[in-house]
Amino acid sequence: MPLYVGIMSGTSLDGIDVALINIQHNMSIVLICAHTVPFEPALRESLAALMQPDLVHSVAKIGTVQQALTCAFAQAVNTLLQEQNISPDSIKAIGCHGQTIWHAPDALIPFSIQLNNAALLAALTQIDVVDDFRANDLAHDGQGAPLVPPFHQALFMPYPTNVARRVIINIGGIANVTILPTSPTGITRGFDTGPGNTLLDSWSELHTGHAIDIDGRWGSHGTCNTILLNKLLADPYFALPAPKSTGREYFNLQWLKQQLADYQTLIPALSPQDVQATLVELTSVSIAQAIAKHLASPEHGDRSDHEQQLGQANQHKCEWIICGGGVHNAALLQQLQSLCSEQNATLTDMHSLGYDADAIEAMAFAWLAYCYDAQIPANSPAVTGAKKSVILGAKTYA
Repeated sequence: MPLYVGIMSGTSLDGIDVALINIQHNMSIVLICAHTVPFEPALRESLAALMQPDLVHSVAKIGTVQQALTCAFAQAVNTLLQEQNISPDSIKAIGCHGQTIWHAPDALIPFSIQLNNAALLAALTQIDVVDDFRANDLAHDGQGAPLVPPFHQALFMPYPTNVARRVIINIGGIANVTILPTSPTGITRGFDTGPGNTLLDSWSELHTGHAIDIDGRWGSHGTCNTILLNKLLADPYFALPAPKSTGREYFNLQWLKQQLADYQTLIPALSPQDVQATLVELTSVSIAQAIAKHLASPEHGDRSDHEQQLGQANQHKCEWIICGGGVHNAALLQQLQSLCSEQNATLTDMHSLGYDADAIEAMAFAWLAYCYDAQIPANSPAVTGAKKSVILGAKTYA
């Protein structure tokens, strides 16, 4: 039963998630332990600055931040193993996503940049490292993202007897969905739906000084403005067909301020809390609309005879399973619960399935490291648009 560690730090910049998994003989994935280490304020500020689309940074600055980030990755891994009294020698590899600072799948020659120094991480942990997971998918004309849907399929299928379909919703800085098929032979789909927490966090930090609106309390004192919401939802990204992916280089504070400037030429200014309440709706509605649109599309309507064999909808349900930092925003979950019910689906707590909602993506990159070692192609052309299935990652030996 090989042990793998996964490291994930997402676009929300809320911290470093580390998960330790083992892969059992029947290929089932078991989470042993996980923890999240918040970024030191100075490192978080430096990373956020590197993501600003209109700023130019020196190579020295980028290199310095990368080294500091890699040291933080290593410390997070070493602390987890020490707490569990696990020797680095027992770990087959670390799967490290790195910190995305720029994602450009639609560039003339597509690229995506994740900060991580694999050699330094391997040296500091004394564990082999697999990273650079996006590059091979991009090289084969894929989006390079999202990469977690095949892992979701491995983790959440086959279904319990009373479940017809599962949709995994990951709400990090950017939200993405995995739409699992109705049968094991069906095709898994997935794509980025748009902003998750990134606009919520940026707007909260701008007006309150806090990088997160805890439980959505601050925004709950505002009122969603339907006119502004519809204007935000009119952004061309939401209408794009899958495969598609995005990031903070697109959905950021500058984007929001421009949208507000355009809006306020016609309508009086809103309070900051009204804007925050509208952003909660933007995240939840864009997710729900994307799911509904995808499931209604004939080319993706793989419901076939399987659901008919399962029985009536009130006996066999579609589950929306939420993971990522968005699970900690009560206002956002409340909106998703309402929208989920409108689609005759149920919202399922990740913890009720035996998993830590904050650990799922870190688990995914541990699993991707396993796939690299086993030489298993781990991208999904149906998700990313790549020409073929390929082995993801590159390995650095300790």
